[in-house]
Amino acid sequence: MSASPTTHQKTGIAGEFFVAAELAKRNFQVAISLGNAKGVDLLVTTPNGKKTFEVEVKTLRKQPNCFTLHSSKIKQNCAYIFVYLNNENQAPDYFILLGSILLADLPHFYGSSLGTDRETVNHGPLKPFLNNWEILQ
Repeated sequence: MSASPTTHQKTGIAGEFFVAAELAKRNFQVAISLGNAKGVDLLVTTPNGKKTFEVEVKTLRKQPNCFTLHSSKIKQNCAYIFVYLNNENQAPDYFILLGSILLADLPHFYGSSLGTDRETVNHGPLKPFLNNWEILQ
C-alpha cells in the first residue's frame, strides 16, 4: 500500500525544514519556499554573503531507498540534498552534492532507471556524499 499524498507532502516539508536548520546552524542565510508549485525548495547565501544558490531537497522516510528525480530537471549549479528522515529518535542522514556532479555521470547515479518514466537516484552512489556540507562553501 502506498503512502497518501498528505504523507508525501509532510515528508517533503520535514526534509526541507531539517536541511534549512542544518544550513542555519552552519551560518548560511536560508529562505524557504513552501507550496506545491514552487521553482526551488531553498534559496541559500553562504556565510560570507558572496554566493547565493538554489537547493533542491529530496526526502524519504527510511533507507535504503531511491529518490525520484527526473534527470532532465537537474540544474548544473543547484545543490541537491537527499534526506533520509530515519526513525523518530534518530537524526536524519544528508547526502549533499551539486547538480554538476549528478549530470557528469547520470548512469552511475540512476542505474537502470535512467531514461524510464520513473527515474530515480540510487542509494549506493550517494554514500560518498554523506554530510558533504563543505561542498556548499
